[in-house]
Amino acid sequence: MPDEYHRANVFQSVSVMDLLWVFAAVAPLAVGSLVAFAAHIDPLSGHWRTPGAKKPKDDAADA
Repeated sequence: MPDEYHRANVFQSVSVMDLLWVFAAVAPLAVGSLVAFAAHIDPLSGHWRTPGAKKPKDDAADA
């Protein structure tokens, strides 16, 4: 039999329950990554937050 036939039938042996288990394993990682990324985005401007963005710069401390 040609190789194309075997490649086409690879996914026929995967059950829906197996796919649900894979989704259940990957989904929390994806949501966690999304939350970790969103924590670095400023909600008002939509720009990436810099580490010192919340602290106003004090010019007197530089003197």
